[in-house]
Amino acid sequence: MRPAPIVLEKEALAREGADWLARALLDAVAGGRRASLALSGGSTPGPVYRELAKREVPWARVDFYFVDERFVPPDHPESNYLLAEEALFKPLGVATKQVFRMQGERADRDEAARDYEKLLPPVLDVVALGMGEDGHTASLFPGHAALEEKERRVLAVVGPKPPPWRLTLTLPVLQSARKVLGLVSGAGKRDMVRRVLAGEDLPAARVPQAHWMMDKAAAGQR
Repeated sequence: MRPAPIVLEKEALAREGADWLARALLDAVAGGRRASLALSGGSTPGPVYRELAKREVPWARVDFYFVDERFVPPDHPESNYLLAEEALFKPLGVATKQVFRMQGERADRDEAARDYEKLLPPVLDVVALGMGEDGHTASLFPGHAALEEKERRVLAVVGPKPPPWRLTLTLPVLQSARKVLGLVSGAGKRDMVRRVLAGEDLPAARVPQAHWMMDKAAAGQR
């Protein structure tokens, strides 16, 4: 059964999203275990990460991965890594060995994808996803052949917006993750939120265990 959406005032989204992720990570590290957290980019997750950096989590036992990345250098404004570095890694003083970056600066895109597959744990503990106005999540876009991938865990794909080339985790990885938080905001995504929650065959709807957390505008509420 698909989890019920969590609808919040806009100003509460970052705080509540950070609390959700912190609780999930605390569960994952219970008993002295290490935990894995996979991060997405975008305008909605960024404030959540800044709030998450204020939470009391045994961060030395958390390893950071990425849901997707654009093929740009890590210091590029479009880099998801740069967003995470500024919002989370630097404020927390995360050790370099804990961060497993998708290498978007590499020229051989397929080799970069295959190398990242080797770095991933068998199952991700916690994943933060976003949703685009076309219903995409990660860099899995409607109608793309990557949606039907069953074997590969990471692919190089072309998206509809520049910069077009991306690295992305595939659905088998996202669907096997233990806990997934989807973050979405803004009235521009209202129609797509409705369709995803109704179970239409859109990429964001193909991660059935995701808990979607959204502001009232995205939910079509006043």
